[in-house]
Amino acid sequence: MEGVNGTIVILCLIGVALAIFLSYKFNLQMGVSAMVFAFIIGVLFMGLRVKNVIAMFPTSVFFQVMSLSLFFGVGVVNGTMKAVAEKMLYATRKRPSMLVFMLMIIGFALGILGCVPPAAGAILAVMGFTIAVPSGVDPLICASLGYSANAGSFVRWGASGAIIDANIAANGYEAESGGFTWSIFFISVIVSILLIVICFFIWKGYKVKAIVGMEEPAAFTREQKTTLILILCVVFFAVVPGMLNTWKIGGAFMKSFSGFCDIQVLCLIGFIFAHFLKLAEPKKVIAACPWNTLLLLSGISMLMAVAVQAGAVKIISDWLTATIPNWLLPFFMCLLGAFLSSFSGGITVVFPMVAPIVPQLVQSSGGTLNPMVLFLAAVLGAHFTGMSPFSTGGAVFMGMNRDESIAKRLVTGQLVVCLIGVVLGGIILTILGVVL
Repeated sequence: MEGVNGTIVILCLIGVALAIFLSYKFNLQMGVSAMVFAFIIGVLFMGLRVKNVIAMFPTSVFFQVMSLSLFFGVGVVNGTMKAVAEKMLYATRKRPSMLVFMLMIIGFALGILGCVPPAAGAILAVMGFTIAVPSGVDPLICASLGYSANAGSFVRWGASGAIIDANIAANGYEAESGGFTWSIFFISVIVSILLIVICFFIWKGYKVKAIVGMEEPAAFTREQKTTLILILCVVFFAVVPGMLNTWKIGGAFMKSFSGFCDIQVLCLIGFIFAHFLKLAEPKKVIAACPWNTLLLLSGISMLMAVAVQAGAVKIISDWLTATIPNWLLPFFMCLLGAFLSSFSGGITVVFPMVAPIVPQLVQSSGGTLNPMVLFLAAVLGAHFTGMSPFSTGGAVFMGMNRDESIAKRLVTGQLVVCLIGVVLGGIILTILGVVL
């Protein structure tokens, strides 16, 4: 039986590889092909019924990402995100040494405000190649800046944070998912800042020139001001009631109200308010929703669910626990996430694949392993190879470059940046694994 299960798990991994190949070679939607492979393997090789495979569709994750995208898409469509970035950049025009760090802050802000990583990464790449590089900033420093937008999106209501939160909850840690997601966000931000600083000094970002002739950005429009206020309101109600309930303030009412103030519900309410306040054209906002990403996430999740049912989690976790000492497991989880993310869509694809391994590792260790550290390890691994030239984020960054002389060193250079990030993340994770 073990051999049969192992064969099915291998078939699932082959299915993932084929889905990636068909996507890159023939531009076939990766999620749809992954769904087809899930049906083929589940029904023909495992004897499942079609409705059993359909039941593996990640409804909760899909809904959470969709609701967040609808609300924060308002700010993308009406230019609020772009306006915030331009104003922050203008503030550093006379302080050239701060240009890199202002771009980093812009990246964090875009991610926290709900801009999806590919879009935020594209914005940062455009700014990098049109403003930073001509000022003397090495393009590989600009590549490292992409991590700020990614890490910013790990906030609980962010594009990636929603996926992290939902998958942690779906894998046996529903009560702890909020706290784990916040911890992952803060630690990822700190580690990303460290990486950007390291790249800043390696490639001499302190030698940048002042930005000459930059015009002052236009004032926020009424729609943009209102959008920012609405975003702040949603963030306020997503955070404060939960804090008050944790502190036992407000009694039964606050407990019920904080339960209602789920970020998904708040985003849908915010979307309705945005509609009646005429902040953006609803059809454009809906069209801007990352349906391609949602299909990708859903298809890969279904295929991985088939693999999980075949025993993939037990096979991988048994190998790790039998081969790797407990204190090194976070490091190897990081390497696993990094390897998978090097050729795919980072958090969107990798984390749902790796997250089911965590509960099994914790159980096998007799509860000595910290589950948050293991989830963090998977996130950091996927995060730091997200700028690989073969992954979505890295490909987007390279695509924004128009200088052939720069293009020649981007492939190897981006891999070096990824390697620095994985090593840095591995060291910090090993320390956290020992301490916690």
